[in-house]
Amino acid sequence: MRPEYFIFIIFFLGSIRCSDPGLSSILGEEASKVGVAYIAKLGPNSATLSWNCSEPAKGGVYSEAGMVSDPSSQKNHWIELKYLQPNTEYHAILTCGSQSIAQGKSIRFKTWISNDPPKTRGIWIVGGIGSTALPIAEIDLFDPVTGTWYPSITSVPTPRVYASVLSHKSKIYVIGGMELVSGVYNMSSKVEVYDPYSGIWENKAGLPFGSQGAVYGSVGDEIYILSGSNSSDMTNGPVFNTILKFYPEIGASGQWISYSSSSSIFSRVDMSGCAVDGTIFHSGGRTYNTGSANSSTDGFVPSANTTTSFSEPSLVESKHGGAGLCINPGSQDPYPGDGVWFAVIGGSTGSGNVFQPATSILPTNKTEFYQLGSGVFSAGPTLPSSLYYPAAQASYETRNIFVFGGASAINVPEDSVYFLDSGNPILSSWSLHPKPMPRRRYAHKAIRIDR
Repeated sequence: MRPEYFIFIIFFLGSIRCSDPGLSSILGEEASKVGVAYIAKLGPNSATLSWNCSEPAKGGVYSEAGMVSDPSSQKNHWIELKYLQPNTEYHAILTCGSQSIAQGKSIRFKTWISNDPPKTRGIWIVGGIGSTALPIAEIDLFDPVTGTWYPSITSVPTPRVYASVLSHKSKIYVIGGMELVSGVYNMSSKVEVYDPYSGIWENKAGLPFGSQGAVYGSVGDEIYILSGSNSSDMTNGPVFNTILKFYPEIGASGQWISYSSSSSIFSRVDMSGCAVDGTIFHSGGRTYNTGSANSSTDGFVPSANTTTSFSEPSLVESKHGGAGLCINPGSQDPYPGDGVWFAVIGGSTGSGNVFQPATSILPTNKTEFYQLGSGVFSAGPTLPSSLYYPAAQASYETRNIFVFGGASAINVPEDSVYFLDSGNPILSSWSLHPKPMPRRRYAHKAIRIDR
């Protein structure tokens, strides 16, 4: 008879489990696990986290901001974390029911720097030469997420061409270049800085000497400039192994120092370059004394004051005035596992010209991509148009690379915008964006202020 009692007990407990809502709720809390989780809303001082539970259960969030719970027993939860710091990375653990922190789901996010997301995720178009062959002062902003242009957000106080234009700690720097005075281009040592969130321009300490067509990068707390020329005639003012280093936070106006690199740096103008992971890559460009186009590539490491010990690959074709772009997704981006690339897009294959602006060009439609660690530049998809001195930038939110403007012939700037998939740029193809630039320009820069 004992086996019969055992069967009866199991049946009795099973019927209680199905009919007792209280016990069912307790067992659901114990069995519930976190499923899909994502950031539903983000701002500079708050973040709304959303996730679902496998069984109806209470929800909890554990983070640097403390512990917040949703006492309602349900499958879907939304919790807003408040009083967060802007532009700060956070790590949260989401739980369902009686799950411990160790059993919860981890999610990371970075708060916005302001309540104006187009400025943070947008692409700023700065500088260049327009249809009238004059320097362009207006700065335009493109939001790739919505495909919206914001024309003339501001204007550079001193319009210049072939300046070093970059973002450093969420500000836009316009350094050196050439000013047009009474119809003649003169070298400039001016440094003007724009804060997109306050809308304020300020002057910083001037360069020790003029600089145009240089390579530059923001590395750590400093800005570095190398190569280029301090004359509109490259043969008269080449910059050899001198490095210009700027400390923006020393004093009210910052401080420049100049020193020699411990290794040889290409003496060229209009190389394609950018900084990634502490290395300033530079490629192509025109040799200062002949104007000949080049294909060799190198990387300067400021922390070691030398070019890298390994050999960077050469471009497939020799050129100058190509758009240089470093693609480096971060852990907070939608596709953090995408590759890290140095790209050179468009440019001119012409040689023999030593003046700036160039008096003759041979635009190219070739694009080349070097995936760091691969040891080779791979030919990417050809642009629909041959473009000299376009600008390029990545949108990590849309997983696209954008190319803006450029010149199709000497002093014939374009307003076209092309884009392709940054997840696999080699096998992608360029598409024409339906929204052209607000104005035609070439020899300009496209930058993000969050990188």
